[in-house]
Amino acid sequence: MSSILFFPMSMPDETLLSRITRYHFLSGNKTEAETFRDLFGVAPFQLSIIPKQLENLASRLPGVKESNLAELLEINTTFPAYKPFIGLSKEPSKEFDKVLSDVARVPRREGTRNSRAKICLACVQADLIECGYAYWHRAHHVPGVTACWRHGEELLQSCPNCSHPFYRKNRLLPGLTDDCACGWNAVKPANRSLASNEEREFAVFVNDILQRNLPSIDYTVLAACYRRQAKKQGFVHGNLIGTAKLFSSIRDKFSDKIISKIDLAYAAGIRSQWIRLSTTRGQIDMPLARHLLISLHLFGCAEKFEKCLAEESLLASSANPTVRLKEKTLPEHKKKAYREKISMLLGVVLENGK
Repeated sequence: MSSILFFPMSMPDETLLSRITRYHFLSGNKTEAETFRDLFGVAPFQLSIIPKQLENLASRLPGVKESNLAELLEINTTFPAYKPFIGLSKEPSKEFDKVLSDVARVPRREGTRNSRAKICLACVQADLIECGYAYWHRAHHVPGVTACWRHGEELLQSCPNCSHPFYRKNRLLPGLTDDCACGWNAVKPANRSLASNEEREFAVFVNDILQRNLPSIDYTVLAACYRRQAKKQGFVHGNLIGTAKLFSSIRDKFSDKIISKIDLAYAAGIRSQWIRLSTTRGQIDMPLARHLLISLHLFGCAEKFEKCLAEESLLASSANPTVRLKEKTLPEHKKKAYREKISMLLGVVLENGK
């Protein structure tokens, strides 16, 4: 497999799709198809949260394929935000296989429902001043995020002048300093809208989760963590978690309008069993945005969430100590041989002691 001569160094919190766009401009390729062939060895395809051909890119970069893939996932995709919520698969024998197994556990619906590209106009200006180049930020693209965690502004998904979406299927993302077909440009002065306090609080929490890169955990640990924290806050129903009480509390704080922006199912009117701990494929059956909203409401900050997960993991491991292996019973003929050997050695010791 051919390698590429260079790949732009990642900007802070840059998406992989943004790095690919920068490669396209810096490489001098005349068509996007050439760039897809350079990086992936295939014709143009849909660049989702975690591109299907990411292994191809990892193998073309200098260094070890396995390390390249892990690094791309960690610093240029939203995969770290998923890890605490997607459960664990059977432990593969190799670390590389474990990474691939974890990636495969991200529900496909997440990629199809959250494929829109988003920008913060204040970030575009700040990037040009601080880095010399405006780029697409990873924290803006976690499902459910509607505000910039840094500037508190609403994120744009399309041109405010002609409504043309920034994301186009099987195409690269546009350069953020390029003019739209209608003449609008993200660098030009424009009226900016501030997001609500609740949206910004959610964005700050999500960004913190993303930066912490928490480990994957078993779904039973996550569920136990939810239950314990819910009971501490009085969301109980007998001996069970009071999902109705918790749901009502979330609605009271964030309002139906804000929750509809964060959770697509809620916006579509699907609210029955909105909070559920049922599982599928070894993970709790809820979308990422909902997990994040529930976690924010229960724990308040990413630091406390991480601490509670660690404590619950410790409790789970202590409750299931390693089972001692049973001693193997020796065959009778070996027992007789050992007895004879011991008798002989004892005889030698006694003889020497006289």
